[in-house]
Amino acid sequence: MPASLAPLALPPRMAMPPLGEVRRNVALVKQLSAHFFDVSETELLAPTRKGANAALARQVAMYVCHVTLGFRFSEIGELFGRDRTTVSYACNAIEDRRDNPEFDHFVIRIEVAVLALVGRDTYTSGNELARY
Repeated sequence: MPASLAPLALPPRMAMPPLGEVRRNVALVKQLSAHFFDVSETELLAPTRKGANAALARQVAMYVCHVTLGFRFSEIGELFGRDRTTVSYACNAIEDRRDNPEFDHFVIRIEVAVLALVGRDTYTSGNELARY
């Protein structure tokens, strides 16, 4: 088979950090998201929506945990007290909103802050953050 037709090799999935580190990192994301959206962590983790601002803060936090830190929906859902399908919905909703440049920049600020706090300088997918 010609090299141009060979299937692309997917990058190996990063090994998941120990559960304690996952919990610590998710706790940092929750704190940052609550701070950026000016809601309490209690509102962020409430079993009900608790208003549009708290719901958006929760969705962004779930999105950052998945996209930026590479955690699985089921892990995120467990640590937010939500189902994995709720996490999937949140990630899709935030991805759709990132078409707005102002909102995208806002999410990038949260992502960069999270990466700095957890000691990483790139997304788990390998994309560089240097342009930000």
